[in-house]
Amino acid sequence: MPTKWHFFSGTFILPVLLSVWMQAVSALSIQLIPQYPAVGQSVTLSVTGINGNLRQFSWYKGPNSNAEYQILSYIQSVNPPQTNGSQYFSRASGLPNASLLISDLVITDRGNYTVIVQTDRGSQQESLNLTVYIPVTKPVVRANSSLVKENDTVTLTCETENAERIVWGRSNDRLPSDITLSNDNRNLTFSSIKRSDSGDYYCEAENVINKIKSDIYTLTVNYGPENLIITGPNGIESYFNMTVGTSLSLNCSAVSFPPPTYHWKHNEIDLRKYDSILTLDLSLKENGNYTCTASNSKTNITVATSVVVIVYDRTLTPDPPGPSGEKIGIIIGIVVAIIVVALIAALIYLFVIQKARQKNSNKKNKTTNVSVTPSSGNAVEHCSLLGRFFSIFPHRGQSSSTVRVYHHLISYWFS
Repeated sequence: MPTKWHFFSGTFILPVLLSVWMQAVSALSIQLIPQYPAVGQSVTLSVTGINGNLRQFSWYKGPNSNAEYQILSYIQSVNPPQTNGSQYFSRASGLPNASLLISDLVITDRGNYTVIVQTDRGSQQESLNLTVYIPVTKPVVRANSSLVKENDTVTLTCETENAERIVWGRSNDRLPSDITLSNDNRNLTFSSIKRSDSGDYYCEAENVINKIKSDIYTLTVNYGPENLIITGPNGIESYFNMTVGTSLSLNCSAVSFPPPTYHWKHNEIDLRKYDSILTLDLSLKENGNYTCTASNSKTNITVATSVVVIVYDRTLTPDPPGPSGEKIGIIIGIVVAIIVVALIAALIYLFVIQKARQKNSNKKNKTTNVSVTPSSGNAVEHCSLLGRFFSIFPHRGQSSSTVRVYHHLISYWFS
């Protein structure tokens, strides 16, 4: 059963709680419009939550509300209502609802602002720290080197101001997986750049008030020349057999960026031809070695390769010669000559030895009156020896004259 005390306490506490709630709901506050004011813009320090009928207000800039920090005071019943203080500046003006308008913001406008409001119910005070933001400047991408060669270490830098965040991108492609970014994302580094890293790069800078992208930076990786080849009508060949009166086009190509410059030589004589294709109208004087040199002015790399062109006259040489056939013919001729000389020397040696043996045998026969003839065993032995000597060489490579010499000597030996 409720007592008088319960009734009294409820009657007393309820108005107090209601008053506290109303004060909390109607507490003075300052809001920025816009929320993130930037240099050059206008901002309103909007006052809300005034309790009662507004009579006057004052604005201050500084650590407290002492008179030395007063910007202005505003009394509704006075004309003009605004009175300027020691911290007043021409871009600041009071509004009838106790707000403060600052136009054409500059960096020095940032700081602590305090408002004191007088109403028919008393005084209210609130403070706010004003931050003046600076828009990010348009970023510019630069490389640490204007000439980028494959395997170089290359760093791209995003140059901008007032950015709180920087993001890199690559047009129509992903960023390479092996890049390194600095802690603030301003620097993008290729430790060993590849030709596949060529492309269009950009960076985007932003803070709370704006975002802006750089212009495209085209990264070009120079490489080569490499894989230099010379091709003819039938593709890649080490030599070309051609007849007098025909023409031959040699095409020199290499993998390179930028495309290389080409230079042709014939038997080490400068032809002063600088195209990738060399066209020859063939005569016997076009025989020889043709060298193509490819040079890259960016990488300072030069490579060369050669082919042999053999020009023959069908009226003089029906069958086309080849470099390998000529060399084999020379080698076979030298080998045959050595064989012939060695064979003749060996046969002469055997012939002299055998004649000496016959003379000795005749002397003995005269002494003993016994007729002695060459041993059939010795003859077989010598014949076998000579046969083995000839068998180590292919008969196909022996000339008919060599064979005739061999047979004459054998006949004379057994005569």
